[in-house]
Amino acid sequence: MKWKYRFGAVMGNALESYEIAIFAAISPYLSAELNRLGYEQATEMVWGIFALRFLSRPIGGYIIGLYAEKVGKKSALILMSFITGLATLSMAFLPIELLGAYTPIAILIIQLALSFSFAGEYPSLVTYLFKDSSLNERAKISAMIACSGLLGFAICLGMVFVLDKVLPQETMQTIGWRIPLFLGLINVIISFWFRAKLPEQPINNLKNKLSIKSVIAVIFIAIPGAVIFYMQSISSIIIISHLNLGDFKSLFMVVSTCILISLIIIIGWWTDKYSSPEKIFSVGVWGGMLLSIPLYYLLEGTNITFVFIAQFLLLIFSSLILSATSSVLFSGSLGNVVVLALGNNIAQTCIGGLTPLTVNYLKNYGIAYIGLFISLIYLAYIMYGYLTKNYHIKQSI
Repeated sequence: MKWKYRFGAVMGNALESYEIAIFAAISPYLSAELNRLGYEQATEMVWGIFALRFLSRPIGGYIIGLYAEKVGKKSALILMSFITGLATLSMAFLPIELLGAYTPIAILIIQLALSFSFAGEYPSLVTYLFKDSSLNERAKISAMIACSGLLGFAICLGMVFVLDKVLPQETMQTIGWRIPLFLGLINVIISFWFRAKLPEQPINNLKNKLSIKSVIAVIFIAIPGAVIFYMQSISSIIIISHLNLGDFKSLFMVVSTCILISLIIIIGWWTDKYSSPEKIFSVGVWGGMLLSIPLYYLLEGTNITFVFIAQFLLLIFSSLILSATSSVLFSGSLGNVVVLALGNNIAQTCIGGLTPLTVNYLKNYGIAYIGLFISLIYLAYIMYGYLTKNYHIKQSI
């Protein structure tokens, strides 16, 4: 497959992270709206909605996975662009004054629809891109998928940063928070246009049976990447308010995301030439498991130099994992989109959805406890590998 088609295919993946980042960025404004409607614990309610939206992911992953296997992955990608566009438009025009006390229910329904769509986005994309790829280009494809997600996050952060600086606070609260949602529709249209031009692939006709063993393998493989992504896109916004960064605080996450994208690109290229995604993934998990606690402890310190050093080292381990995750997941799922969809979305539901709530709770006791939480997540993958003798998953697809 030509690289221009691959770049076109990942446009929708950028939209998923863009939508997730928007929810995090506008969460203070949503909380203020709910507080105005009389909800006393508005912040907890907003993050509760975020966690509940993940309930539709396993269902969406399974249904869209079956659709992709029966009808075709290209058709599934186009369908998800349509659902995402409709839900994004609904969120942008959310009539809070009209809905009143029913606003949280409306937000939850929209978020469940987005989550349902996103549940099939990543599995369909991964199996589509890796289908006819050679072994010496899988790390670059995997890195491209990871970067597309982070790029959507970086664009959203930059946009909200500019809006906060340009628009008065009152304007941001009334209509400003809706602007990123309207602009997200442009991404939907572009993604839809690119995907309509993608080449078709032969339909699998469900010859591969659903393997519970493979689903479990995918769950544990997906866990490290899930916790990293939601730490980077959602939880970092919660953590940053507790860091001693002075004037750097407003740009810290934008710069960190740009550095992470650069590292993923470099590691993806290097891996295809000198190593394998499985080895790179393992190095990242082991490094993160051993060093997350001390590095997060340094993040809370008063020495800004140590804060930046700790953040850079965390970005290195994150880039090692994220750059290889898609390739390792494809191998672990044996190329079956339903297996990948079920396993990945169960991991996203159990880890991704609960990560912001967990971080929001642990930050009250100290940032180092967040490092402990991440180390335990990584340890779960390592223990699974040793118990099942499946620590290194061979590239056999």
